[in-house]
Amino acid sequence: MKIIPFYLIYGALFLLYIINVYIQSSAIEFIISWSTLIIFILSWRLASKLFKIMSLLFALSGVLMNLSGGVPFYEIPQQFMNNIPMLIFLSLLPWMASAFSIGEYDRALKNMNNTKDGKLSGMYGKSLATTYSLTVFINVSAIYIVQQILIEKLKGIDEAVRNDYLIQVTLRTFALAAFWSPMEILFGITIEATGVSFLSYLPWLLLCSFLVAIIEVFNSKRKFAEIHIPAEQVNKKELVQALVKLFFVLSAFFAVIITANHYTTWNFIFTVAMVIFPFTLIWSLFMRRAVKFLKYGWENWKNYNNGMQNFAVLFLSLAIFSQGFNQTSIPLFLQNILGHISDYTLLIFLFIPAVYFAMGMIGVHPIATIAILLEVLNPLFGTINPLSIGIVLVVSAMATTPSSPYGINTTLTVQSIHVSPYYVTKKNFSFSLLVAGMGILIAMLLL
Repeated sequence: MKIIPFYLIYGALFLLYIINVYIQSSAIEFIISWSTLIIFILSWRLASKLFKIMSLLFALSGVLMNLSGGVPFYEIPQQFMNNIPMLIFLSLLPWMASAFSIGEYDRALKNMNNTKDGKLSGMYGKSLATTYSLTVFINVSAIYIVQQILIEKLKGIDEAVRNDYLIQVTLRTFALAAFWSPMEILFGITIEATGVSFLSYLPWLLLCSFLVAIIEVFNSKRKFAEIHIPAEQVNKKELVQALVKLFFVLSAFFAVIITANHYTTWNFIFTVAMVIFPFTLIWSLFMRRAVKFLKYGWENWKNYNNGMQNFAVLFLSLAIFSQGFNQTSIPLFLQNILGHISDYTLLIFLFIPAVYFAMGMIGVHPIATIAILLEVLNPLFGTINPLSIGIVLVVSAMATTPSSPYGINTTLTVQSIHVSPYYVTKKNFSFSLLVAGMGILIAMLLL
């Protein structure tokens, strides 16, 4: 099983799907749906234990709910099609990371993690800015990159202090940057479900992000003020030039996404996926490193897609579960409950993060949770401002990522610094509550 080149298997499926977006052939759609079932089975064999259990539960319960709802068995594989755009999006992330790396922006950002006064608290804001900038471009990969930088840089200090610093500055900052980034799948799902545009969300999510970031930097000055590290000098001119270039690239990326989404009928996630490769290729041409980009990006893409089994089984099983869930009376039951408290918007907003936290503590991914919540909340979009609901949905979802013991962010951190996942949860749980609370506050002001 290990010799199967999954990058070819996934790549062929994704390419066929993209072609069919233009052709709209029912025969090709049939081939894709049943091929996806085979790919799900192959991927399941190599998925991690947690994802095997989760995907199996989602798939089996989804099939049972579909059958009980009267959906013919032979039509169920067609439901896999709903989440293929998410997998295409994930599969293309290495191209963005590759463009970022060959442009040596990562080297410039390393220089941000220096302090003149020799105090760890003085470096917190710079580490936050580094993680923030990287997250916008390379998503989860930013956590690994920044943690490796900081582990090397903080060799001389107490290990417990170093671990606390890494846990806070990387995982917390990732959450703050991810919930407004078009690279974040949960944000894309929220945009599609609520029908509210990216530009409508952006200022309020940025406000939420920056307010919590300010609180974080302020608190860090108290916590890490007495911890001393070697002071270093930075080439400010070189750093400023790199950051200015990064700002313009980020602005151009957002502009292309918004334009493409406006002039096509694609959903938001598929739009971002289709923009990534051509944008990064053009970016590499401007940097005069297109050949290096294609070579380096190809290797990264192959390696990344060979290890995408966890994502594949999760998203594909979730597609079956979500459709099956709609066939049951459960959404109607939950909608009736919410209907009784629909006059108490605050209770509904508190209900959303409570569900995320409860599901996150038992290892259920926020994407699985948001699928359930959207089915329940959909009837309320006509009575409660969908922008407010969307803000609570996406902010609460990302609020759980720093403290979820089984999330991918925590797993990366545990592997880097060898601590218990529950230690990570303990250190970040109060922050998760703060982020969720800030999202609810802003959402209430927008009603």
